[in-house]
Amino acid sequence: MKRRDIQPIYAETYQRKKRTRRVVFGIFLLLLIGLSTFFLLRWHENEQLKKYPIRGVTIDQSNGYIDFESLKNKGISFVYLKATQGAAFTDDSFESNFQRSQGSQLPIGVYHYFSFTSSPVAQFKNFVRQVKDNTGSLPICIQIQYYGTFDQSTVHWQTARKEVSQLSHLLRQYYKRPVVISTTQQIIRHLKLKANDKTQFWLTDGQIGHPNAGATFIQADDKAGYKLDRQLVFLPMSVFNGNRRQWRGYVD
Repeated sequence: MKRRDIQPIYAETYQRKKRTRRVVFGIFLLLLIGLSTFFLLRWHENEQLKKYPIRGVTIDQSNGYIDFESLKNKGISFVYLKATQGAAFTDDSFESNFQRSQGSQLPIGVYHYFSFTSSPVAQFKNFVRQVKDNTGSLPICIQIQYYGTFDQSTVHWQTARKEVSQLSHLLRQYYKRPVVISTTQQIIRHLKLKANDKTQFWLTDGQIGHPNAGATFIQADDKAGYKLDRQLVFLPMSVFNGNRRQWRGYVD
């Protein structure tokens, strides 16, 4: 049999095409694996979420106009509204959001964004000034997050512990209801907080499907999409750490 004669220029072209096919196939394979992994993870998350039938969202002025009746129809069972931040900031949409929420019959709560630089008394006064008696029916929430230059190494934890404790006490005494602290497990440890009848936890870094002992709420998605009045709105979504029967007992 006659030996196939491949000229160098054709051999180079042949090898280049072969390499290109391998690269394209490799990219296709990686994309296929990536998409499969993504859909598998989403499927797993949805399966885990089925264990938590009670879901809620948090809303602030950045979310614009929200139709609360539409939220209810989308399966939302509770809503928390931002009211204040620190000693001076107030959410521009709080009053209108609260008034419109009342027609939906949804359980409503309000939350305050904690400041590491303002006194507990000043933050308490700001909250009462803005909220008055419009606190809804759920525990008052204090949201504690790192911001600006504040992180684990720059927060003065001994001071923060005293100030969070004082603000919680002032709110509990004034409104005669529990306080729920919305934060990470790391911050809870630094503040040396313990869950009890007066202080509840709302974990922003809890894992859905895990025990999360001591948590009343768990944030499940920081950007869940909801189609409201033909408009797609993204809201932080959290779940109640219990079943429907336990939720009825909680809100009653």
